[in-house]
Amino acid sequence: MEKGLDYIFNERTKMIILGTFPSIQSRDICYYNNPQNQFWRIIADVFQDDEVITGDKDRRYACLLSNGVGLWDVIQTCQFEQKSSLDSKINKDSIVYNNFLLLQQKCPALKCLVFNGKNAKKLFDCYLKQETNEAVRTWLSGLTNNGKNVLPSTSPANARKKPEDKLREWKAFIKEHISGV
Repeated sequence: MEKGLDYIFNERTKMIILGTFPSIQSRDICYYNNPQNQFWRIIADVFQDDEVITGDKDRRYACLLSNGVGLWDVIQTCQFEQKSSLDSKINKDSIVYNNFLLLQQKCPALKCLVFNGKNAKKLFDCYLKQETNEAVRTWLSGLTNNGKNVLPSTSPANARKKPEDKLREWKAFIKEHISGV
């Protein structure tokens, strides 16, 4: 079983960016640690902080948290059919989802969940289907704008969209949902 990374959010977090599961280059190190992933370049541009591109995980996470943004993945643990970082290689029967009820306790300022790509949203939908508490399902769905908060994946595997188009979409979304940016 592969284990994902711990959550990055606190009581001041307004938005949480949800991915699927960390890549091999990121597991046990830092979210979006693959240098080909555009995530930290986008964050550097949005928050005008170039140090997050080359900085260590503490510097990167501090930038996000100080701007009201958190990180987490939909999947807590899973197995891959082979050594891989591709979502398509995740054994669907092995998936254990993160405990999203934790958000109610830890993030009282939370206003929005956003997905880093369609796969994260698809997996979150699977989680919602298994959630038995209707009030929790409704609350979480509302935080995702009923599943509409999907941004283009920053992964290098997503080559369908140009980097500048991804940046424009991410920047517009974050600016709209985080006041003061």
